Amino acid sequence: MSRIVSSLPGRIRIRDRVLRNQRRLNQLEAELIQIEGITSLQSNPGAGSIILYFDAAQSDAEMMEAAVDAAVDNALATPLPAVDRSVKMRVNRYAKAGMLGSLATSLALAATGQKRLHAVTGGIFVACLGVHLSTHHRSLLR
Repeated sequence: MSRIVSSLPGRIRIRDRVLRNQRRLNQLEAELIQIEGITSLQSNPGAGSIILYFDAAQSDAEMMEAAVDAAVDNALATPLPAVDRSVKMRVNRYAKAGMLGSLATSLALAATGQKRLHAVTGGIFVACLGVHLSTHHRSLLR
């Protein structure tokens, strides 16, 4: 699958959402730098893109595109270890448990008239909510 979005003599731009992950971007850069003729790489993790520069006089553009396309497919086909996702989801699970516990405690304290402890547990709830929302920030406004 071609992820080349523009190709000019001496310059190729690759873009994919997967490249917003810094580890995946580093993996692809390591693959691309091994291709003969590439002089430099410029990556933008926010946009999920890499611009690579090559000597147009030394390398054929079509052959370079084919080599780059193969390297991109190879680098993005290998799965990353699931360590980041599982740690992230584990933290989120604790945050959800903290939200549930602190909300129940906060409501109980409000019912008994203990304003100071009610405010403290409310703050804990908001902190846990912040962790939960930051975990799912990409899917909030779809």
